[in-house]
Amino acid sequence: MKRKSVGSRRLRRTPLTDTEQLVLDVITDNRSMSLVDIANEADLSPAKTEEAIKHLIKVGYNIEVDPDANIELSRTIPRQSNVVIKTKDYFGDDWIRFGFVADTHLASKYSRLDVLNALYDIYEREGIHTVYHGGNWVDGDARFNKYDVYTVGVENQIDYFVQNYPHRKGIKTYIISGDDHEGWWVQREGINVGRLMQDRATQAGRHDLVDLGYMERDIVFKKGSGQSIIRIIHAGGGSTYAVSYTSQKYAESLQGGEKPSMVLMGHYHKFSYEYPREIHVIQGGTTQDQTPFMRKRKIQAMVGGCLVEIKQDNRGCFVRVKVEWFPFYDKKFYEYKWK
Repeated sequence: MKRKSVGSRRLRRTPLTDTEQLVLDVITDNRSMSLVDIANEADLSPAKTEEAIKHLIKVGYNIEVDPDANIELSRTIPRQSNVVIKTKDYFGDDWIRFGFVADTHLASKYSRLDVLNALYDIYEREGIHTVYHGGNWVDGDARFNKYDVYTVGVENQIDYFVQNYPHRKGIKTYIISGDDHEGWWVQREGINVGRLMQDRATQAGRHDLVDLGYMERDIVFKKGSGQSIIRIIHAGGGSTYAVSYTSQKYAESLQGGEKPSMVLMGHYHKFSYEYPREIHVIQGGTTQDQTPFMRKRKIQAMVGGCLVEIKQDNRGCFVRVKVEWFPFYDKKFYEYKWK
């Protein structure tokens, strides 16, 4: 098993100075202000205020400047532009192949790092270079899960994630952030958690963890005269009685003309592959065992991950699709002594 350890490399902490904390407090307490107004409120020069704001953005605070030059701490993250891949240049004329995982919930006491590492061992053996992650990469912290996690706080959990998430030579993982779990920090503290994760990974010497943005991102695969879109999304809402229902309702909700060809969906901790409205919708399962909260809500955890293979014709259409599911089971299953 080839694993590159980064556990001995601690992430560099970036505590705020008194000036930076003062500027952050002013921005947090006010909806939207100009640079001069912030400087006056903090009793600082505009130059020092601007310097503090630049540092706050650098360490992960989601501070935005609107077209009227007003500055605010945003608790949402705007959708980023599409990623465009020229399929022939990137994949040649062969199959497009990638891994898909979701809901890894690192730092949770129920997260299955054994499963996640096993999946990356499979991807490495299969020659996979790209893995997409459907969100909830850490468990976050809230009132109701504080006894279910190894560590609390955005920096501590990102530290844990960077040190423990599988690292295999030649594999990059492209990660969506959900609006729950890691998204709680976006909503509560205004942290751009995905960007902070990638920055801290880079500081630790890891260049294989790539932030795809918040909630969803489209990947455009161009070939010949056309293109097809794969949407990576962390969905919302609760689990349904029928596993396929959420995939079907998502596809039904899309307006005409905006349908992607494929959706890689995280959030529900289920595996399914459906084809509603001629959209390949894949739910990627989870690498977290069922938690007490899930048992209370009667929610099943389907533990595992996927390998997806696609053939694209010269019109850009996905004409062949294979979805392989790698199922795993509870820990007791692997402790059983086979006779």
